[in-house]
Amino acid sequence: MRKLILYGVIIFQVILIISLLRGIQLSMRSKERIANLEERKQQLEDEVRELKTREEYINSPYYLERVAREELQLAKPGETVVILPDTSYLISDKNQKIEEDRERPNYLKWWDVLSGKMN
Repeated sequence: MRKLILYGVIIFQVILIISLLRGIQLSMRSKERIANLEERKQQLEDEVRELKTREEYINSPYYLERVAREELQLAKPGETVVILPDTSYLISDKNQKIEEDRERPNYLKWWDVLSGKMN
């Protein structure tokens, strides 16, 4: 009879330990989830703050004036609008000249410099 009671107590303790371990494991998972959710909350708050700042900028008179000038090509009364030509072709010509210059032998480049014949 004593052995039966002893086995019963041991089984009860094993069940109790397993139950406690599951509770601890569940508690740890919950803490991890809470930490992840708090981190996500902080990220969303930062994003909201950034979007509010951007909204304030977009609604500012400075931004509206910039859009009117750059995208809509508008000007204030009395202002003269100056449109500059596209300079991308000049850059491509310069790059092409540099490539041609790289292909020439070095002694010809020196000859041009010493003879005063610069391109």
